[in-house]
Amino acid sequence: MNYIANLLFGVLDAFYSYTGNYGVAIILLSAFIMLITFPLNRKQIEFTKAMQMLKPETEAIKKKYKGDTQKINEATAALWKEYNVNPAMGCLPMLIQLPVLFAMFSVLQTPGLFEAQPMFLGLNLTLPSAENAIRSLPMQYWILPLLAVVTTFLQSYQVTPKDDQSQKTMLYMMPLLMGYITIRFPTALALYWVSRNVFTILQQTWMSSFSTPKMMAGRANSSDDGGKNS
Repeated sequence: MNYIANLLFGVLDAFYSYTGNYGVAIILLSAFIMLITFPLNRKQIEFTKAMQMLKPETEAIKKKYKGDTQKINEATAALWKEYNVNPAMGCLPMLIQLPVLFAMFSVLQTPGLFEAQPMFLGLNLTLPSAENAIRSLPMQYWILPLLAVVTTFLQSYQVTPKDDQSQKTMLYMMPLLMGYITIRFPTALALYWVSRNVFTILQQTWMSSFSTPKMMAGRANSSDDGGKNS
């Protein structure tokens, strides 16, 4: 964790040296993190889309073997294998990225980090939004927490199956949680989180333009070749 934090601190310092503004440096750093974690994000997005495409077949399996958990699990595993879908890709990318996220939070809370240039668009990056709101114009410091709520919801909404009731609670609770966190923690964290969400939304929108996930493309091509050969 310390190694990752030191690396991110070095990159942030380099961006600050180039731009002369910590707010811009934080936005650039969030873009840099999204760039280096793109392969993991792509895997996770592809898995989510693959699961949505296979949902009719998995529902058919549940209906066919209703009450027989072992048969359902075996048939579902066979279906995933047939389409080259690895269920570990649903959570593994996020687990791998968590240390980066925690390290980033640690970096942005480094004492004295923003003393040289603490302001960005009229916002003091060193103080929590709630404390800033007391010291300055209230609405000025509620913008980032509100954006954190909205962008967290949009980012989650893009990858949450619309008919999955079990995930709807998290869909609404996570944005509220991030809104609370960004109010209580330094404004720099809110800026990073909003920037990260915006880049994630753009990335997921771009990935959704592909009709067939890469992991399933081989199976689809094989099926087409088989049909032609027959």
